[in-house]
Amino acid sequence: MRDLPRLRRLVWAAAPRLLLVSLLLTLSSSLLPVAQLYIGKLIVDQVVALVAGGTAIAALIQQLIPLVSLGFGLMVGQAILQQLDSYTTQILGDRFLLYANTQLLNQAVRLDLAHYESSEFHDILNRAQQSGSQYPLRVLRTLTSLLGQTARFVGLLALLLRFSPLVILLLLISAIPTFWVGVRFSDRRFWMTRRQTSSRRLADYFGEVLTEPQYVKEVRLFNLGDHLAKQYQDIREAFNQESQLLARRQAIAQSSIELVAAVGFYGAYALVLWQVIQGAVTIGDLTLYVGSFQQAQSAGAAMLLSIANIYEFNLYVSQYFEFLDLTPKVVSPPRPKAFPTPLREGLVMENVYFTYPGAKAPTLKNISLTVGPRECIALVGLNGSGKTTLLKLLTRLYDIDRGRIAVDDISLSAFRLSDLRRNIGVLFQDFARYALSVGDNIGFGNLPMRQQTPQIQQAAVDAGADSVIEALDQGYQTILGKMFSGGVDLSGGQWQKVGLARAFMSQAQILILDEPTAAVDAIAEHDLFQRFRQLTQGKMTFLVSHRFSTVRMADRIVVLDQGQIIEMGTHEQLMAESGRYAEMFRLQAASYTTESKSGKV
Repeated sequence: MRDLPRLRRLVWAAAPRLLLVSLLLTLSSSLLPVAQLYIGKLIVDQVVALVAGGTAIAALIQQLIPLVSLGFGLMVGQAILQQLDSYTTQILGDRFLLYANTQLLNQAVRLDLAHYESSEFHDILNRAQQSGSQYPLRVLRTLTSLLGQTARFVGLLALLLRFSPLVILLLLISAIPTFWVGVRFSDRRFWMTRRQTSSRRLADYFGEVLTEPQYVKEVRLFNLGDHLAKQYQDIREAFNQESQLLARRQAIAQSSIELVAAVGFYGAYALVLWQVIQGAVTIGDLTLYVGSFQQAQSAGAAMLLSIANIYEFNLYVSQYFEFLDLTPKVVSPPRPKAFPTPLREGLVMENVYFTYPGAKAPTLKNISLTVGPRECIALVGLNGSGKTTLLKLLTRLYDIDRGRIAVDDISLSAFRLSDLRRNIGVLFQDFARYALSVGDNIGFGNLPMRQQTPQIQQAAVDAGADSVIEALDQGYQTILGKMFSGGVDLSGGQWQKVGLARAFMSQAQILILDEPTAAVDAIAEHDLFQRFRQLTQGKMTFLVSHRFSTVRMADRIVVLDQGQIIEMGTHEQLMAESGRYAEMFRLQAASYTTESKSGKV
């Protein structure tokens, strides 16, 4: 229950006034049934007294009208309060759900890239998504209900204590077993669900493969549909069997303790009947005490069951808070320095080491590199040599293990993250393809300028994407991808031009292009390089490419192998050294020559 105060603060932050109104309405509507019971007792006693005294019918009716009217008014009032309570609870629930999910999304944005590369993190995220969307709200509603049940129970106890303290003992005896069963099986159900997280994610993945467009072709061509559907079904069937077994055991236990509740009720009933026979209480008292005990027994059991449910729901809420408690390691400093504009000295990397979380060996080792403010650097190397990792360190998607990276002699860690990344324009090979408008896909490269159509159009022209966009029916308003109605999908090369336009939207002083022409044809590539030469003038540029036609445009070429810099220089210098770069260049050139001689295109 330790998360209850934190949850209360969360609800209060979401809708403080509505929370107070909801609590007042719940309390009010819960106390009215107690008053109705007492009015019922008065009516019965008065009827018995008047009939026994031989009162005329007209006089009897006249004397009962005030009590009956009061009872009617209480019933109508309760109905109105219940509807108001239901309305307020719904509005409060909607606001809280929005607030809780927004908190979760904001936390997801804060966390480091390293978190997303951990399977354990994805288990935590999945549990938080499942719990955060419903269980905090369930706790809120159950707490409100518990408050009303408690108020009603206390009122009923006040009536019952006038009769006999023994009744209270019978109430406790009949209610405690229900509470014990609820808590016991709530705990079992939670740990069963938590244990299933990884398998559930696997089942969800199979469902995604069977329904997402990027898998459609292969699923059909390789006849994977039945196999994957069977995998999904097997996992879910195992879940169902485990849940069914637990539900059966709970039903058996619950049925057994219903006998205890029945014994408690009829024991109290017999006690009241005996008092009536002895003449110690009136017929009205009989109706009052029997009704009060029955309702108190029901309210007491409901209270304990609510507490058991709160216990269970809080177990799930703890998973929501477990995600919110994750802390990023890559953060802005408390007193950030302004990013230098314009760059004067450039960038320096000194003896940089970096190891991915969970890896045993470092990905980058002893990297030292100096880059001028307007210099273009090409990074070359086999896959896995560390090129993209080095660029991720420049944007502080990760922090280095040791060494130093500085811009104009100011460490990257001294800048506010948003300021640093605003000054670095990036297009990675696996760039995002947003199922939004063309304008958004380009404008996201410079969010403050997202509504500035001229700037977006110029970025499209610079990237060579303008001809692609002009061919679309709705131009820059066209929704890309097939996820939403009216969406249009693009080829890989067309998408890459849109991605390049996003990078060119940035007014950044440092430009990073990771395989910028991987999906572009040779003619478009040549045209794009000419644009590169113009657009990168005055900017520090990093290029990663396996095409040496791209690499040759760089001022310097840096060759990486197994996380270390092994060569550095211009194309001519590296060719003269006849090292690794020259070997790779000649191999690629030979493949083009061979294809040309064999007549292949």
